[in-house]
Amino acid sequence: LAHAPQRVERRAGERLAAGEAQRAAHAQSLADLHRYAGEYRLRGQVGAIAAGSLREHQQFVARLEQLAISQEQALLAAERTCAQLRAEWVSQRQRSEGLQRLIERQRAQGRRRQERQEQRALDDWVNGRPPVAALGEV
Repeated sequence: LAHAPQRVERRAGERLAAGEAQRAAHAQSLADLHRYAGEYRLRGQVGAIAAGSLREHQQFVARLEQLAISQEQALLAAERTCAQLRAEWVSQRQRSEGLQRLIERQRAQGRRRQERQEQRALDDWVNGRPPVAALGEV
């Protein structure tokens, strides 16, 4: 039970990592599309294209630009998703850390209680008194 919050936190971290990987892939695709469009625009400017295929070239560049717009939207969506996943991970981490502190505090209180009982029993033994539990049996 004590490890359940850590498992939830770890899964949230894994989802965040997957989201970040997807965001990075979208960013790379967008950069590639911008680079391709820039290269093809440059080819059209330097006159490396025959007049007959100029229209096809322009349509191709326009299509690359449309794809870049779509990729920008996908990247923005991935960034929003990452922000949500990051917030979820932070929340789970805080919860996990809080529960760990609570568990440790409970363990420390138990240890202190046990130490007090042992000290009381030792003091009773040294002073010749019967142990506290034995008094209840009489």
